[in-house]
Amino acid sequence: MLIQAAPSPLTRTRDSGDYTMNSGSCLSTSTMAIPTITGSSAALSACSSSNTSAHPASFTGTQICIPKKQDKVKKRVIWGIEVAEELQWKGWALGKEVTKNLTLKNLSLKIQKMKYRSPKTKFFFTVIPQPILLSPGITFTLPIIFRPLEEKEYVDQLWFEKAEGMFCVDLRATLPCHSLTCPRSLQLPTCAVGDMTEAWFCLENVGDLPTFFTWEFPSPFQILPTTGLLEPGQASCIKVTFHPLMATIYEVQATCWYGEGSKQKRSIQLQAVAKCAQLLVSIKQKRPEDRDAEGFQKVLHFGSVAVGCTAERQIKLYNPSMVSAPFRIEVAPDMLAKDHTFSCPTTNGIVPPGEKKFVSVFFHPETLDIRTIDYLSIMPSGCASHTLLKVVGFCRGPEVSLQHCCVNFGWVNLGETLEQTLWIENKSDCTAYFQFAIDCQESVFDIRPAFGTLVGKARMTLHCSFQPTHPTIYSRRVACLIHHQDPLFLDLIGTCHSDSTKPAILRPQHLAWYRTHLARGLTLYPPDILGTMLREKKLEQDKNGALLIPTEAPENVSAPQYPLISPMNEYFFDGTSDIAIFPPPVSIEPTDVDFGACPGPGDPNPVPLCLMNHTKGKITVVWTRRSDCPFWVTPDTCDVPPLKSMAMRLHFHPPYPNCLYAVELEAFAVYKVLQNYHNIEEDCTVCPSWCLTLRTRGHSYFAALEPHIPQYSLDAPKLFPAVSPSEPSYRSLLLINKGSMLLTFNLAPQSSSDISLRPSSGLVAPGAHQIFLICTYPKGNAWKQHIFYLQFNFCPQYLKEVSMQSREEPLHLKLDTCKSVFFKPTWVGSSSSSLFTFRNPSRLPLEFEWRVSQQHRKMLAVHPARGLIQPSESLTVTWTFSPLKETKYLFRVGMWVWEAGLPPDTKPPATTHYMLRLVGMGITSRLSAKEKELDFGNLLVNSKQSRLLVLLNDGNCTLYYRLFLEQCSPEVMDDSPLALQMDRTEGRMPPRSQDTICLSACPNRRSQYSWIISYSLLSHRDNKAGEKQELCHVFLTAVYPLLSILDVCSMGSAEGITRKHLWRLFSLDRLNSYLERDPTPEELTYKHKPDPHRLHPSEARLQFWSSTDRGPALCGAPGPEEHWSSTPGLGVPLPK
Repeated sequence: MLIQAAPSPLTRTRDSGDYTMNSGSCLSTSTMAIPTITGSSAALSACSSSNTSAHPASFTGTQICIPKKQDKVKKRVIWGIEVAEELQWKGWALGKEVTKNLTLKNLSLKIQKMKYRSPKTKFFFTVIPQPILLSPGITFTLPIIFRPLEEKEYVDQLWFEKAEGMFCVDLRATLPCHSLTCPRSLQLPTCAVGDMTEAWFCLENVGDLPTFFTWEFPSPFQILPTTGLLEPGQASCIKVTFHPLMATIYEVQATCWYGEGSKQKRSIQLQAVAKCAQLLVSIKQKRPEDRDAEGFQKVLHFGSVAVGCTAERQIKLYNPSMVSAPFRIEVAPDMLAKDHTFSCPTTNGIVPPGEKKFVSVFFHPETLDIRTIDYLSIMPSGCASHTLLKVVGFCRGPEVSLQHCCVNFGWVNLGETLEQTLWIENKSDCTAYFQFAIDCQESVFDIRPAFGTLVGKARMTLHCSFQPTHPTIYSRRVACLIHHQDPLFLDLIGTCHSDSTKPAILRPQHLAWYRTHLARGLTLYPPDILGTMLREKKLEQDKNGALLIPTEAPENVSAPQYPLISPMNEYFFDGTSDIAIFPPPVSIEPTDVDFGACPGPGDPNPVPLCLMNHTKGKITVVWTRRSDCPFWVTPDTCDVPPLKSMAMRLHFHPPYPNCLYAVELEAFAVYKVLQNYHNIEEDCTVCPSWCLTLRTRGHSYFAALEPHIPQYSLDAPKLFPAVSPSEPSYRSLLLINKGSMLLTFNLAPQSSSDISLRPSSGLVAPGAHQIFLICTYPKGNAWKQHIFYLQFNFCPQYLKEVSMQSREEPLHLKLDTCKSVFFKPTWVGSSSSSLFTFRNPSRLPLEFEWRVSQQHRKMLAVHPARGLIQPSESLTVTWTFSPLKETKYLFRVGMWVWEAGLPPDTKPPATTHYMLRLVGMGITSRLSAKEKELDFGNLLVNSKQSRLLVLLNDGNCTLYYRLFLEQCSPEVMDDSPLALQMDRTEGRMPPRSQDTICLSACPNRRSQYSWIISYSLLSHRDNKAGEKQELCHVFLTAVYPLLSILDVCSMGSAEGITRKHLWRLFSLDRLNSYLERDPTPEELTYKHKPDPHRLHPSEARLQFWSSTDRGPALCGAPGPEEHWSSTPGLGVPLPK
């Protein structure tokens, strides 16, 4: 039958399932419950597999009940006769006879003879009584008939009589009743606080009626099902769960109510023990930089990890307790949840008793040159305590360098080609992707390979070639883009001569002079004007040969030099955008042209271009173009007057239908005067040419056709790096063409306007990659989302959305304890300390400085007073309070915070100020002794005894003390140690506490000793002791064993001699004086057992003598200076 659960919904445990119960497992009230630890923890949501084979049943909302076997009749053996103890009639009806058979069996080896009597009542009767003879092994059946007349219980007895005696069988007819049975007690397994264990027991219906039951139970126990219905003879498995919230011993009673009106009850004693789980956290395979000492914060160092790679380290969790330890691991909450580089896949679990579990922690950095710090909290069940693990890692990227920063091809005749080599090297151990930002097919310069991959610690040879198309000066600064690294720059220079045109030869020194002239504002003047100004002394040359404008400035003011520009800034602000570091001498607009779809049959309309000359000299512009290029500019050569512009046309003629086209056209502009080297009088006036680039693209697909589907992968970060306020933030992206066809890309117009992506358009060959650099200016302390779209193959359907976030990092620290520090009451002259913790929630390292006013520095100190706090790091400083007088103190101390990494002696551009409130109290206090006078009593000389001196600190502050011991009597000899020693003389006593000092006394002579113990309180300010104050007095009496004669009497025949005569006769006064003397050194060192026939003088004094009828016996041998004579019948009584 099915037992229905309570109407209210029941929570099913996570590890519950359908289990089959063995028949007969719940048949008796004496059946033992089978406890099982589930291994689940509701508090921690940690689940592990449990031993389900021990489960007799599973609770899934309804409970399967097992039918009970028919009860057997209990039998007994009396004088060799086996007979039932009782016959019961159940389920009878009025007016109907019910017959039961009583069986008697002879188990003896002889014939049994007996007789029986009929029952006394008329409701039970049997056949007419007659003698019964039972042979060995024979069974006799006697029918008993029950005839009820009213509804009540009937009780009677059937008596049997044998030669040995009489016995009876009870006859009982009962009414139908409710009766449930269960074990008296249930012991559940020991459980950890916050965890859960469970056990089962059987509830049986031993009554005659279907019975409803309801359980009442106290917390933290739960019984399922709480209600149900049991048919007669059936049993149910009851599940008990134990979920403790505190560590203690639980002994509670659960009550089952049943019967009419639920007035009957059956109780079970639930017993369980809850213990606190304990986890010991340690680091597996420790490194020198790790910190794993007990009592200190544990630090797990990952070291330096390559960007984009993942490092793994493990921590060990050991459970020394006797209960399973469920746990959970959390990353400390912070404001940078978007930038978690540390991860721990194991968020929860269970460590069995006495076992270990290893948990992996991973570090996956994505931001270069950043020291990342985070915190992991390992919390066992109950959250009574937790271990805070600090994890630290550093991200390193590729370290790519070029052999040279300039390749000089010299001069070459028109139509010739020169080639040179240089190598590119990756000094790091992580893979580097590089790409030169040049379209080698459309340029006079060619770099092979123009892109590639460098594995760690590898070097690659680059082949650079120069094939000019016009006789002029060629100079181009090519950026080498590197994923996860700032770009490198390579200057390519060369000069081409023809029969009619021979320009000035460009050398690397001219590039250095040009950059210096650029900083001094001289590049907008042509070489002929600069030469004239130099001759007229309007210009001068510095020690490096560069030109400068003479000024009357002081000698210590140097001429402007070319500034140190970061590679990212140089790449983005090169004059092709609205922002430039130096205004470009020559520019062209637009720099990016999209022809779109040009399927034909005719060529698209040319796009107008405007080339502007911002210099004060005439320039010559030459466009380089291969013959089969579908894009070209007209006119290909022209002269542009000073401060004038020239209109040009960009043409596009796709040679093939259904194709993609994208190129970068190249032009060189140079001062016209440089086209003939005879025009140059001063070499320092030679200026390199300016390279102009124009990106253009288009396709020849018809409207009915769509370009092929792009196949690519894009490595795009989610966050911009943290930068200083008002500074740009840069990241790199990597696009790889994984298809077998060309892939074009361009930045879609609907992209965010507050980002800059370079290159914004281009073409990627099959298997090649494209490196992007992206820039933005973070604004505001809130996270701002930047969304831009990359369109592929000129198709609006092929859009890739990239989302990145940035923010302006605040110079902000998170302070604990509401910006207040409280010191415990402190003794004037001493000091107390208090810890204060603050945290850096930003992504920038910050410097801080505590500024304590000069008047408070004697009372207040902090360590460290200045320091560096890394991003996401928590730092604890120690404040020390040293009061000068008895009063309450209130301090306000400021902390200044600014961005770290500034040059020395540089004023921070922005600072943040915090005020901290510190409260302390200076009080006075004193020590006291529990006993003002401590008396050792009598102590044998040269023996040792110890007593405890109890010190009391009844004040409200901690005291540091030093004890002093002064011997008052007897006078101390110069070289002899004190007879009283203290086990320690200094200590520390918390407020309202006591301390014990062990005093050890060892007197070396007989005397009355007295000492004074005093103390002084220690000052931490100057490490000096205060004024001595008396603490207590100590007394001691050092003695030897003393024997003296108090009385004398005569006995026997000398009974008539008077006491005075006997005293004088025996010289007892002199004897007592000898006895009072100190022992000699020989006597003090006499250690062996005395010989009774030859007594030592000091021992003879302790011997008693007695009188007999024969005469006197002396008390011992006389002293060394006295001889005694014996007188018959005399005795000397000695004191007891």
